[in-house]
Amino acid sequence: MKNEQLYLGVDGGGTQCRVRIADASGRILGEAVRGGANTRLGVDYVFGEIIAAAKMALSNAGLDEKYLGDLHAGLGLAGLPLTRDRQLVQSYNHPFADICFATDAYTACLGAHDGQNGAILIVGTGTCGQAIIGDRQLSVAGWGFEVSDLGSGARIGRNAIETALLAHDGLAKKTDLTAAVMARFDNDPENIVIFAETAKPSDYGKLCPMVFDAEAAGDSVAIDLIQIAVDANLAILRRLVDFGAPRLTLMGGLAEQMARRMPSEIAELLVPAKFDAMHGAILMAKQHERAAA
Repeated sequence: MKNEQLYLGVDGGGTQCRVRIADASGRILGEAVRGGANTRLGVDYVFGEIIAAAKMALSNAGLDEKYLGDLHAGLGLAGLPLTRDRQLVQSYNHPFADICFATDAYTACLGAHDGQNGAILIVGTGTCGQAIIGDRQLSVAGWGFEVSDLGSGARIGRNAIETALLAHDGLAKKTDLTAAVMARFDNDPENIVIFAETAKPSDYGKLCPMVFDAEAAGDSVAIDLIQIAVDANLAILRRLVDFGAPRLTLMGGLAEQMARRMPSEIAELLVPAKFDAMHGAILMAKQHERAAA
């Protein structure tokens, strides 16, 4: 591999960090997966996951760890809308040849449309919309579970718990879903309070599948909760179209569920992703290297 340009593409989401090593021709040499890489988890933690994943990917590529310093890294990270976190990433003493970084939504959009005009909505544990139109870009939502991500799996799960608590107290309708949610906590509201003290978005997101299952069975509370998420995601997609996006791609664990609930004017613009976010991160790393040359 002497004198060979090596690129590291990082897709750092809230639940997991996926990395890929490729050469200048785009040939994939190795990949690996580690834990979440949202910068709000702490930049030391995030770089620890990225570096560990990069070492695993090198091993999977049959390369020694000494090549870590030869990797031109493109980092797509959740949490980067915050100036504070961008500054921390910029100043971090990393082991790579060089780094460039953007939000995970930006690199996902680059990958989905292979650098061409388009927009994406990531809808999984969290949500974030991104459009790239020529030299213009627009990011929508993605401000975090506590104040944003209204159409996300984490929000669906949290809303299910909230509604189950209301139903337990006689303040909302009891259904099979609310009963099932309470049963997960041994029908004790105190257990929910203790859970909430330390729960991460991914913990709330684990309840999301049961809400979709309940919706499919006709549960009225589940139907309402899913519709809230659909409406939130539809608002993001319409904003991206208004910005000028000629095509849309849904990505993330809830992409298929949301796609089949979209109205025709959005559905007709939906296209599959050409490539993934790691491909987009490598594209960004190559662009960064060309700009610096």
